[in-house]
Amino acid sequence: MKNYRYLIEDKFDANSIANDLRVQLNVNRFDNVTIKAVNQRNEVIVQVPDSSDHLEIAVESFMENYQTGVILE
Repeated sequence: MKNYRYLIEDKFDANSIANDLRVQLNVNRFDNVTIKAVNQRNEVIVQVPDSSDHLEIAVESFMENYQTGVILE
């Protein structure tokens, strides 16, 4: 599993972004993903399986307008 920590811009709420991302991934039928908002640091943590290129592209595309940075753990 890969963990991505998305640092969210201050003008956005991490919990709201996490919920919107869940909806988007459900619409696209991606179900093997864990999404967690960390409001204290305004981050969204997304855990994806190692061999899920299409899922990673979908998450990165969604998050590109909300993030100030990303950390791969």
